[in-house]
Parts: sequence; C-alpha cells; structure tokens
Amino acid sequence: MPELSQEKRTILQMSAVLTLDSPVTALPRVTPRRAALLQRLGISSVRRLIEHFPRTYQMEAPEGSVADLVEGQIHTVRGEVVACDYVVGRGKPRFEATIEDSHQRRLALIWFHGHYWRRQIHPGDLIRVQGLVRSFRNQPRMVNPRVHRIEPTEAPLAGSRLRSIYPASIELKSAEIERIIADALSLTEALLEEFWDTALLQKRALIPRAQAYRLIHQPQSRRDVAEARRRLIYDELMLMQLGLAIGRRLRDGAMTAPKLQVDREIDRRIRSRFPFELTRAQTRAIHDILRDVQSGRPMNRLLQGDVGSGKTSVAVYAMLLAVANRMQAALLAPTEVLAEQHYLVLSSLLRGSRVALGLVTHRTRRALRQPLARDLAEGRIHIAIGTQALLQEDIEFANLGLVVIDEQHKLGVRQRATLRTKGQSPHYLVMTATPIPRTLALSYFADFDLSILDELPPGRSPIQTTLFRSDQSQPAWQFLRQQVEAGRQAYVVLPQIEDSEESQIRSVKSEFERLQRGPLSGLRMLMLHGQLPPDVRQNTMNAFRRHEADVLVATTVIEVGVDVPNATIMVIESAERFGLAQLHQLRGRVGRCELPGFCILISDTQEEAALRRLQSMCQTSDGFKIAELDLQQRGPGTFFGTRQHGLPETRLADLSRELELLEICRDDARAILQTDPRLSDPSRRALRGELLRQFGEALALAGIG
Repeated sequence: MPELSQEKRTILQMSAVLTLDSPVTALPRVTPRRAALLQRLGISSVRRLIEHFPRTYQMEAPEGSVADLVEGQIHTVRGEVVACDYVVGRGKPRFEATIEDSHQRRLALIWFHGHYWRRQIHPGDLIRVQGLVRSFRNQPRMVNPRVHRIEPTEAPLAGSRLRSIYPASIELKSAEIERIIADALSLTEALLEEFWDTALLQKRALIPRAQAYRLIHQPQSRRDVAEARRRLIYDELMLMQLGLAIGRRLRDGAMTAPKLQVDREIDRRIRSRFPFELTRAQTRAIHDILRDVQSGRPMNRLLQGDVGSGKTSVAVYAMLLAVANRMQAALLAPTEVLAEQHYLVLSSLLRGSRVALGLVTHRTRRALRQPLARDLAEGRIHIAIGTQALLQEDIEFANLGLVVIDEQHKLGVRQRATLRTKGQSPHYLVMTATPIPRTLALSYFADFDLSILDELPPGRSPIQTTLFRSDQSQPAWQFLRQQVEAGRQAYVVLPQIEDSEESQIRSVKSEFERLQRGPLSGLRMLMLHGQLPPDVRQNTMNAFRRHEADVLVATTVIEVGVDVPNATIMVIESAERFGLAQLHQLRGRVGRCELPGFCILISDTQEEAALRRLQSMCQTSDGFKIAELDLQQRGPGTFFGTRQHGLPETRLADLSRELELLEICRDDARAILQTDPRLSDPSRRALRGELLRQFGEALALAGIG
C-alpha cells in the first residue's frame, strides 16, 4: 500500500477531531489573521462557515491564451501582471494593467473610475480575468473585466464553471473564502447528518442534506443551486415549525393557569362600562378568550386587527374579567406615550368603579414608584399599565392572572418571559395593529392561537390619501387650514426631532417654527416628541384632546394608541422615510369619527421603489394588502423582527417568497409530531440535537428526548 502524503495524514487527523462547532482556526489555511477577518463577517465556527452561503454565482468560460482571443466575444485568460498605472487626466480617471500569459502574449485591462483596483492589483500578481474582448491599436484589451486572484498551483479551467461569489471584504476576498469553505466541506461532509427519513425526502423531492451543502457551494449548474437552496430552505422552515410546535406542547402540558370564570352578571357589568355596542368581531374574540381562560391552561392568544378595529376594548374586557376573579392584570406598552394613553382610556372607562389602576414607566418619579410597587405586591392595584419598567426587579405582583402586550413585535422574548414569571403562569394576550398576513402569522406565531378583528366599529370613516412633492405642497397646507376653520384638528408628522448635518430632512423642531411663521401662521400649534419629559408629553396630549390646539407637530410617538376623534387630517413629511406598515399605522390616527379622514404624504424621493410604496398607500386603505406589500418589499426580518421573536435567523428562507413551501412544512411538521410527539425515535437523534441547539433557550425545548 502506498504511503500517505503528509498533507493527507494531516487532513485525516483533523477530520477525526473536528466538529461543526470547532473554531475556524481548526481548519487548514485559517491563520489567526484570517480567523479575525472571518470574525468580522460573523464567522467564528465551522458551522457558521459552511452556512456562509454564496450571494450569487458567475459562469466562467474555459481558460484560453491571449492568441486565441476573438474580438467581440467573452473570454477567460490567466496571466501575470507585468504593468499597472492609475491615469488621471482628460476624460474619466482609469486604472490600467497589463497581464502576460505563459506564451508571453499580452492583454490590456482597463477599469474606469478604478481607484479601488490600485490597492488590489500589483506587478507580479497572478490573476484570472473574464470579459468582453475589444481591439485597440492592434492590441486586445478588456474593459471592466471580472478578476480572481489565483495560486500558481491552481489548475486552469478546462471547461465552463459556475463560480460561487461570497459576501466578502476588502481584506478577505470571495476567492479566498471559497477555498476555505472547500476545505471545510471536505472535512465535515460526514458530520452533516440527515434530518428526514427517505420517504419524506422522496415525497418532497429533496436531495440529501450533505449533498445540498456541497451543491450550494460547488454547483455544476443552476439546477444544482436551485435543488440545494430548496432543500436548505425546507430545513430552515421545518425546524422553525417543529421548534414552535414542541415549545407550545411543552408549555401547555407543563403549566397551569388560573381559571377565570364568567357568568351573565359579570359579563353584563363589564359590557356596561363601554359607551358603545361591541362589534361581532370583538364578541367573537371575547368568546375565544373566555374559552381559553376557563381551560386551566395558560392562554397564549394573538389578537390581530387593523388600525381602529377595537383591540383595546377586547383587552379591557379580559382585564376586567381577571379583576372580577380577584386576580391582577398587567398591560405592557412599547412607549410611554402609548402607556399613558391606555392609562387615560381605562381611567375614563372605570371612573366611579372600585378597580384601582397604576401607571409605571421609566420616568415615574422615585417618590411615587415605591408606593406603587408596594401596592402591586400587596394586591391593592388591580390593573398595572406601563412600559418595560414593569419588568424591573422591584416590581412584583400579588396574584398576576393576565398579561396584555400591545404591539408584540416591539418587545423581545426575554422581556415577555420576565413578566410572565411575576405570577403563577398568567394568561397571555397579545395585541398587534400590524396586519400580518395570515400564513405568516400562523408560522411566526405558531405558538399562539389567533383571533382577528376584521371589521371596524360603527362611526369610523375611510381615509383618503394623497401624495405631494414639497415644492407643490401649498394646496395641502391650504386644505389643512380649511379643516381647522371647520372646527377640526390636524397632525403633522416628521421622522426626526432635530436637524442633522448628515441629512436634509426636516425635523419636528425646525418645521414647527417654519409652519408657525409661514403656511400655518395664526393657528394654535403644539409640539410633541420623545425627548420631552413625560408630564409635558401628557399635558400636551391632554391639551390637544381638549381642543386647546389646532395642530400637533410630532414624531412617530403618536403612531399607535393615540385617539382624538376630532383630528381629521394628517400631513406626513419625508414620507419615504417610513415603511408601509408604519405609514398605515400613522394615518390610522385620523378618520376616527363619522367625518371623513385625510392623509397627505409629502416626499421628494426619486427612488422608484419608494415612489411605488407611497403610491400604494394612496391606492388602498386595506391593512392586509399593505402588509403583504410591506412584507414583499422589506422581508419578515424587518417586518416585525425575527430576533425579537426569539426565532433563529434564517440564512436562505425569505418568507415573503416561500409561503407555499412554508405551508408544506407546517403540514409535514404536524405529521411528524402526530406519530412521534417527543421525537424520541433513534432515527431522529440529529433532528433533536439541531432543535435543541437552535431553540433550546428561546422555546424551552430542554425537555425533548
């Protein structure tokens, strides 16, 4: 038997001790310097390295010599750089280089505005270039060719090749990352154990897992890329569905919650507090909640409804039900303005009752905070309303029975879990005015039951939305004046508080002064933003509600929860700075009575995508259509924050484009858990391990297997 080379012996030794969680320094070629460069790209382990997927692919033609070049065709040539220069003079500045092939034939290379290449290409470098061949003064040349630095030992390309192009940096090029990943794949392919049985792979036409990693990094064709991506995206979505479903089963099986009983008298007394009849959609949601809170298991319900659909009334019913059962309730809001708004609404609804309310925010004065905390701990406060200040260690509840979260996607998993531990497994109701497409809601929030408010209360009016450029906005300000003269009120919303040297965007403070002196001179105006002290903010909102001002100039602190029915018009400046869902939330502050509402968007953007986004706001007021558009344009990560929800970040799956595969994965995950609820079958050892690695902490999966 021939003796193994030293290199092969080293590789065998390394593969015997290497794991997917080994640091990248365990790989050949990865020096401490390269490891530091990989770390800047978010790569520290072998697992993260092989999950550093190509961002695109380029087809490379077979290498030829300079003598074989044909003008007007694309060719690939390798050669040594023998000269280079950066030319600044008449015309465009350009970087020029000349390479010489193994037959001493020369090829000229030019990159216009190629300052970058001055630091990348030097005499003596061996490079491979691909580009369109042109002739200049009887010498062949390429303009702006693709370039790859190569090693002298690297074999010439004998045929066409699909090359992986990776997210890289100036110090660490894609070609270098490609070589490091190739080493990792050769050492770890046996570690990539299969998650799914043969029958499932055949049913869904999926290639094996190890093959998928190989093909996504080293494809021979576009078909290889498509098959590899589909398999790896399927894995991401299946793991998400299984993790959420198992987390829910563990929660439901291991935890008990207080049974909140209801009878006709309790129901009558709660409903009598509302100065209006609840809609059919609100009544359906209340029935869902009643069924949950009488089950003895913790309710985990997502209450989803468009702007103005009456979610707060449903939450108030649930909180009063908890109080009627001698339990406490907590309402957690993402901003102080919204917490204060909820406090005012509940104070008004419960005026004359024996229900005690408490407001806790980070700006609550120390002199008030201590007695508030004592009253909560001793049960004298029945409903606590606040921001994340309710999560502080000094806040304890005597018998917390219900937690209501407003705008779930703005609060992290750990924050919500902290609040839950303050009581004996309280019930959990989440409200969101972000209209999440149903499939996405059932997937990202698979551990929730879902109630949808799909109708508006009586007396709400449609909102007409119009787009203006700033130099053509005079009619908008004139219309606002007409609304004020008719006895109505207006909002003017801007994206930032103060002017910035880096941005030409108008701010609340500067626009407030400009409008006072110019288009809105003579009107009563107030200013509201997050830097104002809480008592000033509350006094400002109260004054606006009492119609002591005509116009409120504000930031997005008014985005959710603010309810002034007499406000019928909103002007949003620099509207391109907001996402679709946020614009929809903002304009939901008007049209809250029987009078028509108006929203005017002002923007000077020239970007086509931004213009399409703003035009879509003018074409529909359907929150779910807007949510679909927002999801397509921004993706789910920014839609409501994958990290905030506690789910692992997907590296390939784009849920805005994978809804069909997502549905398939939901069905497959259910089928697996029906036959093997705890994934205890020995064949699922690798799957259990991956679920524990990805979801263990966030979704309490430590009880599996």
